Amino acid sequence: MAYGAATVDRDTKRSDGKLKYLLMDAVKITKGSLVVADASAGYATHTPTASRPFFGVAYETVDNSAGSAGDTGLRVETTGEHSFIAAGADQTWIGKEAYLDNATDNQNVVVSDPGIGPKVGRVTEVVSATEVRVRIDGYAFEVNSEAL
Repeated sequence: MAYGAATVDRDTKRSDGKLKYLLMDAVKITKGSLVVADASAGYATHTPTASRPFFGVAYETVDNSAGSAGDTGLRVETTGEHSFIAAGADQTWIGKEAYLDNATDNQNVVVSDPGIGPKVGRVTEVVSATEVRVRIDGYAFEVNSEAL
């Protein structure tokens, strides 16, 4: 089949993609939390599951814990630098990839692979031993060959 050049203008509904609205699982997600895909349908949640992508950082708090998956959604930031809780952070963390620390909660990061937590960005600043700044550009919505 041969294809020709387009002959009609088309509005592509462009978005900068920095703030995305996602349907969420039946959970409460708090502002500033790392948001990932759930285990089955791709709804936004806070609990990491093996081989599921990182969506971004919750822009707001939304409580759908009394609802069903997909009843509501939340906005998620997909770019920028964000502060997260860390344990034992020091200058050696600078430039290292950060992972969601699934053993603690959805606002903590570590620099060693916890086994199920997705990569969420690179550490750009160590504010203190318990706080780091992480740049998430290029990590949000990044799906590796094993995901989905």
